[in-house]
Amino acid sequence: MSDQPSEFTFNKHSDKKPSAKPVQHRCNGHLEDVLDGMSQWPMDVAKPFSLFLSCLKSQPDSFKPLNIVQSYDIHGVLGFVEGFKEKYMVIISSVQLRGHLFGNPVYVIERVSCLSFDSFKACQKLDKKTVEEEEDEDNESQRIIPKRPTSRPVVLTQSNSFLTRIKQTFTKNKSQEALAEPKEELLIDQLTSDIIKKDSEPLITSSSASSSASSSSSSEEEEEDTEDEALEKRLVRQVTEMFSRSMFIYSNTCDITNSFQRSHEKSKLDPLYDDPSVPLWKKVDKRFWWNEHLTRDFVTQKMDEWIVPVMQGTLQIEPCNIEGYAFDFVLISRRSRERAGMRYQRRGINEDGQVANFVETEQVVLFKRDDSNHVASFVQTRGSIPLFWSQSPYSLHPVPSLERGEDENESAFHKHFDIQEKLYGRQIVVNLTELSGREAIVGSEYRKHVENLADPNIKYVEFDFHRETKGMRFENISKLSKSLHDDLSKIQYFWEANGNNKENVYCEQSGTFRTNCMDCLDRTNVVQSAFGRSVLNLQLMRFGISEYPEQGIKFYDEFERIFNNVWANNGDMISRMYAGTSALKGDFTRTGKRNITGMMNDASNSLARMYFNTIKDFWRQATVDFILGYHKTEIFRHVPQSTNMSAEPGIERRWAKIRTDAIEISSEIVIADDETKIAGWTLLSPTQDNTNNKKSGKEFEEKVVLLTEKALYICSYNYSLEKVIQFKRLDLHTITSIQVGEYILSSLTPASRSPDQNYGIILSHLIEGESVRWNTGSIRNQSLGDLNIQHDEEEDEVLINNKVSAITFKAVRYNILGELDGKVQSCKQQIQDMVQSITKASGHLEKDFIIQKPIISLEQAEKTDGIFKKMGHKIKQAIWI
Repeated sequence: MSDQPSEFTFNKHSDKKPSAKPVQHRCNGHLEDVLDGMSQWPMDVAKPFSLFLSCLKSQPDSFKPLNIVQSYDIHGVLGFVEGFKEKYMVIISSVQLRGHLFGNPVYVIERVSCLSFDSFKACQKLDKKTVEEEEDEDNESQRIIPKRPTSRPVVLTQSNSFLTRIKQTFTKNKSQEALAEPKEELLIDQLTSDIIKKDSEPLITSSSASSSASSSSSSEEEEEDTEDEALEKRLVRQVTEMFSRSMFIYSNTCDITNSFQRSHEKSKLDPLYDDPSVPLWKKVDKRFWWNEHLTRDFVTQKMDEWIVPVMQGTLQIEPCNIEGYAFDFVLISRRSRERAGMRYQRRGINEDGQVANFVETEQVVLFKRDDSNHVASFVQTRGSIPLFWSQSPYSLHPVPSLERGEDENESAFHKHFDIQEKLYGRQIVVNLTELSGREAIVGSEYRKHVENLADPNIKYVEFDFHRETKGMRFENISKLSKSLHDDLSKIQYFWEANGNNKENVYCEQSGTFRTNCMDCLDRTNVVQSAFGRSVLNLQLMRFGISEYPEQGIKFYDEFERIFNNVWANNGDMISRMYAGTSALKGDFTRTGKRNITGMMNDASNSLARMYFNTIKDFWRQATVDFILGYHKTEIFRHVPQSTNMSAEPGIERRWAKIRTDAIEISSEIVIADDETKIAGWTLLSPTQDNTNNKKSGKEFEEKVVLLTEKALYICSYNYSLEKVIQFKRLDLHTITSIQVGEYILSSLTPASRSPDQNYGIILSHLIEGESVRWNTGSIRNQSLGDLNIQHDEEEDEVLINNKVSAITFKAVRYNILGELDGKVQSCKQQIQDMVQSITKASGHLEKDFIIQKPIISLEQAEKTDGIFKKMGHKIKQAIWI
């Protein structure tokens, strides 16, 4: 993304004569209309954008823009993105006409651009020499715009190579301009190189800044700013890449998110659905409206004409002719934004019953007969196995792992099929996973939950795809479609005719095939195309188009080629959305045959998928969650720390509830009947003892700490089993002192160095008042080592001789991703509140009882971070960012 100012070209699509190349209007000739239409814009959007356009307007007609000015064709606005430092308008800058549905053009997005809303920088770069002082909306302060500084060389472009990023990372004390300075500099006297801050940020003079911060804090702020700048560029690059891969489609004049049958049902329930004056965004199926979060400013300000609903999916329209009968064959797939993401980053189900890679695919035949337009559509769905499970991205064939308890799985499973039956009717579930081996781990659980559900509207079918097609015997897939022919006949398809002001619905679809394999990509697409072939044979016969129903579309070579290619293209695109490569087994979908070339292509695609899974998908997943509003910009800070999966939406809220439940469960179990709980906390405790210089242990167990008026209870809690494994009771009078201070384990990042977010305590107590209890029922058939509980006889002997023991705790950092609502305490605040509560309950005086001393200081942490560790961190940071 460039920070250069832009010359805009607005485009308008003509409803009467849809065209692949929209009519263009130069911005300089139509700015009055644009500016007048911005009266209802949000202030933080309208102000900088109006200044920006006014700057362009001020130039005479003969103005020839400098070579730094970029020109954009704006086909639509996706919405606004709030970065770390700036706000961006995401515009559709390149599209391709995909086809027409009843005269309505449908476009695929080929490229988007993120336009910065730094109007002051734009005005200066366009040589607008003076900008008046402006008061803010509340008249609380004035923004003073500095005069143009003396001429300096301006760096217009900057290399983004790996070596450049390494250099930037290792020399953070230098400015970025100096790092990227080219040998031949372009000197432009009338341009400024100073970066003017956004309108919402007050300007601070250098004298006040130097007096308000120490040199060390300035260095940390500079490092954090440098990291934010790098992340800002990465964020913009990821957003641009996400929407610029021909994976998103839209129409300005018709709703493509609803199937034909669903649209018919909506028009019957709501007469306004067919009203052209009703904004398009109010008609869409929100499951498939991917840019809803980005357009929230437009929705709030009721700027309906600016909202362009965009859907991730595929659409292919092919004109066909059989025996002189002309018709259009259409295949449209809608990929749900619910639990959206990449292959190994999003598997299974969530608490709301939404599954990964859920796609609704609609096969449509459009034809005209007796002055009536006929529509016949058949809908299928695909989606991940609706259980909590995951797989590691660091393997070519990873073993799936089941997660969560039985109750959580059962609840989510019920929710999923309740939703599916309300939307689609009867469910014919076709499971294509292996019946033995690693895939059977989740496949057998799937079968068990269907059986336990015992829903008469669900038919479960198992078809071991790999076993049935072993030795390239792909013709065996026809066995599956033939076995389900009766179900296909019962659920029917949707058939509607419109003409002569009349509407006839001949039949409606009452159920759907829900097909899955492990990824819901390759095997699923092959089988879905087989189901589509079966229903199409039936439709063409009923429409009077095909005269050879017993042979089906195989008799028509040209049409069969079209059919196979359309379904293969569909599979390839959905695979790119989820796995990053084209679909496997695509040769069979295209030709109906399996060959060696196809197998070799599948092998290369499998290796490419592994690369995407381990390197690129963390960023892609973070971008998807950010665009959909599930995470804030903070998610991008944690991508380099990701191991197996990017953070699930709602993970912090879930863990907040789990910790609250852990405190309540532990209180009911361990607190004596004659005692009352005063407070409870969850804290990290090192698994290594902190005596004898072992405070730097990096392995922690999260424990539950409870305070009553008589004692302090320290519980080892198994969060998976939701049981107390062991607890230790300390009488309050035996606590001799509490050491409070910073507890820093790493100096590599600003977050790990912050004392507010790295704080802890050491409780010193007499051993004579200590009692330990084990919950033997909870640890039956469990290894104590697996539960991180250690028992060291030599260590016990040392403590007995000293008669004093110490327990170390580190506060848990909450709201790292910004998901929790309301005010969240910092680690330091948690510890301070805890210390005050213990001090008050024990009756001690703070002066003699509390020791203010770091557990591990920043200086000590820096010594433990060796040169190789620091170098490895910087290299990793350069690679990721």
